[in-house]
Amino acid sequence: MAMLIRAIVFSMLAVTAVAQAEEIQNPIIDFEWQSFPYESEPYTYTHEQLQENWFWLTRATDYPFPDSSYLKTVLQGNENLKLKTPPFESLEQLASDLQSAWIAFFKGDFQTAAKQGYKLGPLGHGVAFYAQATYGLRLEDNKEKRHALWEDIIERNTEHAELTKHDIMAQYFAFYAMARLSEEISAPTVLSRGYMDTMSHELGAMIEAEPYNVFVLAAKGSMDAGIVRKMGRFMGRMAYGANDEVVENYYKAALGQNRQIANVHLEAAQSFLYIHKKKALDRALEQMRTAAEIKPISAMEKLDSFHAQQLLKELEAIKANNGVGLRDYIKRGTESGKTYYL
Repeated sequence: MAMLIRAIVFSMLAVTAVAQAEEIQNPIIDFEWQSFPYESEPYTYTHEQLQENWFWLTRATDYPFPDSSYLKTVLQGNENLKLKTPPFESLEQLASDLQSAWIAFFKGDFQTAAKQGYKLGPLGHGVAFYAQATYGLRLEDNKEKRHALWEDIIERNTEHAELTKHDIMAQYFAFYAMARLSEEISAPTVLSRGYMDTMSHELGAMIEAEPYNVFVLAAKGSMDAGIVRKMGRFMGRMAYGANDEVVENYYKAALGQNRQIANVHLEAAQSFLYIHKKKALDRALEQMRTAAEIKPISAMEKLDSFHAQQLLKELEAIKANNGVGLRDYIKRGTESGKTYYL
């Protein structure tokens, strides 16, 4: 039945014309990425400080610190990954190079982080995908460049996914890139590329592997909210089983861990609005205020907090105007432009 519903949805949607995009062969080097627009000094870590603060910097995922001991375990358990890793002098040197990519990411030098990550082969995909996806969402205003960045992640992951099964960051941000791209391209294109089925499968696998991963839990709630937003309640439920209960339960699990992650609170606010509309305005305001008030400890968190502050102003104005403007807030950019549901 679900397959039939999807086919009907596809046939009902008008296929939009393909825009003439810029010729971008490699978005990592073909253009200069915009600089982090704030002071980066508060988010600049030495290698020693990186290790000291690692738990809190990666508190959403409890991601293992990339030291030589961790890399030894990973490479011993994955001979093909080792073969795809460029020659290195020692595990200590390899770990130092990977940590340098993370240092660049946390201070907001996203292009350097991506370049340094990719130099290490699939071993560096976690930090590279994270940097590239974050930059595309928060700092790249050009739609063609933004899409090229996300499509590049998808292509790299398709080629190397078998080598990065140990790396939840690589898995998650490949999913994340596909989810963000899906919000900015036409529904028929999303369906024809099989993105919905791919995302559902990948997200289900991540939830099974890491049931307490805050990013993954929030992503499940946001995905269902985004489907309802894009397709409507009835068609979203019939085609993909999206429903209010999933959104509520997964965000309850994510927020209940109290990890104080601005983007998770921000996206919870958005998801509640997409599902419940005006009825959720007060809840959304509460979550958005929390996101806006969290003190960032990395450049990415600074961008998330600033974005929450901007959205909070919009929602407060909508609240003061008795809900007028909320429909446009929820529906804007559904097919193109920037949207923020995941």
